[in-house]
Amino acid sequence: MTAEQTKQDMRNANTLLRRRIDAMQRLVATDIAQGLASRQGERWNAARNLSKALDDADCNIDQQVDGWLEENGWDLRSAYKTPAGLAARTDSWWPKPDITADVPEPVRRVITERLADMLLDRSDDWHAEQARRFAFALKAEGADLTGAIEKRITALTLGPDPSDPPF
Repeated sequence: MTAEQTKQDMRNANTLLRRRIDAMQRLVATDIAQGLASRQGERWNAARNLSKALDDADCNIDQQVDGWLEENGWDLRSAYKTPAGLAARTDSWWPKPDITADVPEPVRRVITERLADMLLDRSDDWHAEQARRFAFALKAEGADLTGAIEKRITALTLGPDPSDPPF
């Protein structure tokens, strides 16, 4: 093996190592950012602790973490403070995060049933108007139940879909 071949092999190994380090940093930064954006306290705390440990070890990936958070609409300062402080940007043009999955299923079911009943009640238009306002207020806050309400109204007015399996 000549000296030139050895140099080329070292360059190739160095390039490969740099690509792997870059890929690993991106994956770790994304995982930390998703943890910071999580509403789960343990996951958020683990992400924050890992970020601090990497900083202490001079492996700073804060710019990549901040980039992910910013791209996904999170306020950078509040993301590091507390899970309860994790909120999307307050700019009116910025979309709210979808929190529908955060609402427990029994609560969604009760709200959906009551709103559907109120919307179908033709004896009192006031109830229907209040149900519409409530449904759209929930949607504006990120808890979109309109699809579930539509399904409930369809089930109440047309009955169950005969093509749906009974199990």
